[in-house]
Parts: sequence; structure tokens; C-alpha cells
Amino acid sequence: MSVTPTFLAPLPELLEQGGVLTPAIRRDLSDLNRQFLELGLAGELAADPRFAWSEPVRSRLAATDAATRDRMAACPFALFELHLPRSPGGAEPPGSRVADDAVRPGPGEPWSGRCLAFAHFVLFVALRLADAAPLATRIALGLSPGDELRLNELCPSEAARIAASPEAIRPRWPEQPRFWELLRNAARANSPPALRLAHCAGICLLGAEFSVLGATASTPLRRPPR
Repeated sequence: MSVTPTFLAPLPELLEQGGVLTPAIRRDLSDLNRQFLELGLAGELAADPRFAWSEPVRSRLAATDAATRDRMAACPFALFELHLPRSPGGAEPPGSRVADDAVRPGPGEPWSGRCLAFAHFVLFVALRLADAAPLATRIALGLSPGDELRLNELCPSEAARIAASPEAIRPRWPEQPRFWELLRNAARANSPPALRLAHCAGICLLGAEFSVLGATASTPLRRPPR
């Protein structure tokens, strides 16, 4: 696993001590993580790209009891990523401002309905974070700086369209069975020191994701007013 870049070095302490993520944010992340794990392990959604873990990761998660998964969910970061897909060409045609009937769940599609509701919950939390704790949107949800800025420009109908997109949610670290095994073992043992170690391992993976931002990290992003 990668070493956390210099500009992210204080993250373990900040995350654990609440310097970036408040108790309310941690609560919301845990709730979203629990929902994500539950949805992703439903047999009906095994082929869904929103839950496309590698087979080693999926098999370990499937063999984990609910209480252990609940403790796994209590991370200082999301176990999924949020992406803000654009329509082809980058422009939003007027007729696509809200989700159309092709992506709305019908009465016989309960799992589609639950996935859509989950994506709406994620967008709601992301919009709230963008206002209250901008850095947390990148740390907690894996947003790129560009997507972080886009959050501040979304109107409700655009947020609804994004939530309906199958590209909005992706699993985090689907090809990292060592991380998932570390987190699973720590949660199964219900050991705070082991859980802190697993969280630090996740933060190192975050560091690898953010290393490409090192050149711009020293320049704060200017957010447009909402």
C-alpha cells in the first residue's frame, strides 16, 4: 500500500479526532456504508457495476456476518465513490434535466428502487458536505476537485439525473482484497486498535488516489457561491 503523500500526512489524526469529519458526518457515512454493503451483497445485484467488487473481495464480504459488516461500515470514509457523470458532449439538454422513465424503477423492481434511493441519499449527503465541509467531500466520497466544484452548481433536477445514472456510484478499492481482509478481521475482532490500523490502511489508499493532485494541493479551490 502506498505511503500517504506529504499534503495528506495529517489525515489519520484529523479523521480520527474529528478535525475534518464531525460526528454527524461519521454517522451519515456509516449509514451509507451499511446500505452499500447490504445492496452490493444482494444476489440480484451481483452483476451491477455499482457493486463490482473483484471475486476475492465479494466472497470475503459475503462470508461476513451482519454485525461485523456494521463495524466495517463505521469508517471515516465511504466504501464507495461518487462520480458526477455528464451527458454525451458535456451539455445537459433541457429534456434530460430529470431522470426519464427508462431509469425509473417500476413496481416490480424493488432492488432498482432501493439503488435509486441510495444514490439520492449519497447526493444529499454530498451536497451537505460541499456546503459544510468541502475537504470532506474529497476525503469521504472520493470526489475529484472538478466534481467537488460541480456539486456547488447542481440544481435539484440535475442532482436527480445524476442519482439515476448507473455511473454515479462505484465500489472503492474493488481490487484490494488485502485492505478488505484487514478491515474485516479488525471488525470481526471488534478491536479499536485493529480498526484504527485498518482505517489508516484505507487512508494510505486514499493517498494513492490523491497523489495525482499533489501539484495543485497547495492552492485552495475556490468554490462558487451556491
